[in-house]
Amino acid sequence: RKCTIVLVLFAAVRLYVVLHQAADKVGAMGETNGAMARSDGILEEKDMETIATTTTTKKKPLTQKQKELQWAYEKRKAARDNRKRGQEKEYAKENESMKSMSQAQRARFKTHGKENGDEGDDNDDDAEEDEEERENEGEGDEEDEEEYANSYGNSWSRSKNNGNWAEDSENPEDALVETFEPTPSKGGSFDFSQTKSAFGGPRCESWNVEDGDGPQVKIKRAVWIQTHGNNTAAQLKAAELNRKTGQRENAADKVYKSMRYHHAPSLARLPGGGFVAMWHAAPEVEGERSQHIRVSTSDHNGKSWSTSFKLKVPRRRAQWNPVIHVDSTGRVYVFYSESEGDCIKPTKPPQWPPGGSIKMAYTEDLKITEDSKWSTPKTIYSLDEDKSIPKMVSNNLIVLDDGKTWALPIWREHAGMATYAWPTRLAHCRVRNNRHGQKWTNTAEHSAGLLVSEDFGETWTARGYLEPAPYPDDDSSGGAGWSVGQKTTDLMDGSLFQSADEKKLSMYFKTTAGAIYGANSKDDGKTWSDPSSIGIDAPESKTVVQRLYFDGDKKGPLLMAYNAHKRSTITNAVGKEVRLPTKCITNMLLAVSPDDGETWVKIGAVRGTTTAPGLRFHSPSVVQSGCKLFVAYSKLYARGYQFSENDKDLGIRLVHINM
Repeated sequence: RKCTIVLVLFAAVRLYVVLHQAADKVGAMGETNGAMARSDGILEEKDMETIATTTTTKKKPLTQKQKELQWAYEKRKAARDNRKRGQEKEYAKENESMKSMSQAQRARFKTHGKENGDEGDDNDDDAEEDEEERENEGEGDEEDEEEYANSYGNSWSRSKNNGNWAEDSENPEDALVETFEPTPSKGGSFDFSQTKSAFGGPRCESWNVEDGDGPQVKIKRAVWIQTHGNNTAAQLKAAELNRKTGQRENAADKVYKSMRYHHAPSLARLPGGGFVAMWHAAPEVEGERSQHIRVSTSDHNGKSWSTSFKLKVPRRRAQWNPVIHVDSTGRVYVFYSESEGDCIKPTKPPQWPPGGSIKMAYTEDLKITEDSKWSTPKTIYSLDEDKSIPKMVSNNLIVLDDGKTWALPIWREHAGMATYAWPTRLAHCRVRNNRHGQKWTNTAEHSAGLLVSEDFGETWTARGYLEPAPYPDDDSSGGAGWSVGQKTTDLMDGSLFQSADEKKLSMYFKTTAGAIYGANSKDDGKTWSDPSSIGIDAPESKTVVQRLYFDGDKKGPLLMAYNAHKRSTITNAVGKEVRLPTKCITNMLLAVSPDDGETWVKIGAVRGTTTAPGLRFHSPSVVQSGCKLFVAYSKLYARGYQFSENDKDLGIRLVHINM
């Protein structure tokens, strides 16, 4: 009982102290509130309760995620407030200065082009017409442009006010590279059969493809020509988070601006021995203004490669898909596309859609280095020709059996015109006067064909207009040919080869139909049969077909490198069709044909069925050297899909194969 009495007394004293302290606080609050009421007028009881509540409530600390969201919200709000306060006036001043800078650059480039015989100058009249049309389009599009500005961020809103974005993106340093005037070539392709024991190995006498399932290839080694860099998967994840939240933007830029995009290799043997490889590269994604052609060489039978360097030719905009050819005199030619005009996707970073004008340059140096001198690039197929549709190259040039006719596969690319929504808002992205007689259209007419030269590359003529072909499983025409509304596929990355009897040209295409398509010509590419599936599954990836040679110059079978699966499914080891991860391209195989493409026999894999979302093994380039094959290809991820792989495991890969 005594303990209970003591505890009760202690609790009473404690309660008295607490109540007394609370009364003192309320009294002090009352005096403060009274002073506020006297100075500011009547203060209602509800307001007093609010003040009391806010003074006694403690705020919980924000989590890191809440801080990042709050920072992003405040940044967006500040940007909106700046626009409302008349930030457009500052942009207008920038606009005037950028316009004057662009004019100076344009004048400098025009002078350089005339001095070097460059035929790729912009059409100033067309540019002025496009500018006038944009200015006279009216005010009705301002709401649409604002919607796009909100979607793409500040980069698009700035581009709208900076006049001609493409001209502002030109690179004076690359445009002023020293070159020399080109002279006519004297021959077709270099005769490697006359060289001694290619790289120490015996000549290949034969390779029988008619017995059983045919020969099998054996991979001897695989090496990297170029990797994406040294960034680890953890660094890439951190950089992606930093860029999304705006935290540590400089650190993210350092990771992403380290030349991490390498694609579309072209491989060739050099007359003096060794190899040269070229591809296009950009800091982060394809089509950036700094996209250029890179070069690497090997003097050690492809076992090791030099540090890559930039191809030293004048460059104004993005360069695409180099194709190497060595003529009979030992000249090393490079054909490529270069973007033209100012039709740019308003992304971050800004991107040109693929294609432009096709150009050609060469060097006579026996050993290609960073200091090799290249001829002034010559435009052999301008963007302004054939209805101003961007042009592309990708696969090897061949010399026909007459020894003097060069044939280069090309296609006219509508990418960015019909497959994206943004060009419908931009008048300068529309295509002029298509072949149906319309003055303006938002879609370009895709077609494939050849560029042909009958004077060793001095002059060129476009031949063939192979238009989109129907899907193989589309029966909407009822067997009566094409029909309106029929689902069709574009024909891209054509690979050209000539029959053994020299009477027929054939071309295989990349398509969106889940199969390789082919077409034939019996008049050196002037007219072609209707393109159709050859019955071999393939995703939307490049296929390479070329003739093998044995015992020096004896014609052998055709060789094909391709990805053996449909767009989204693949047949597994037990013959069951299973679904592939999103945007995955894999299973690169080799096959041979002893009958000019009538039948194909699989002989082995360059790369097996490794799969992951966005992972791609594709875009092969093949060279035969004696009894060896060298296959270069790209290994990369589609944008936004690299989650767990280091940069050093991606890039341009070379596989050595014993036949």
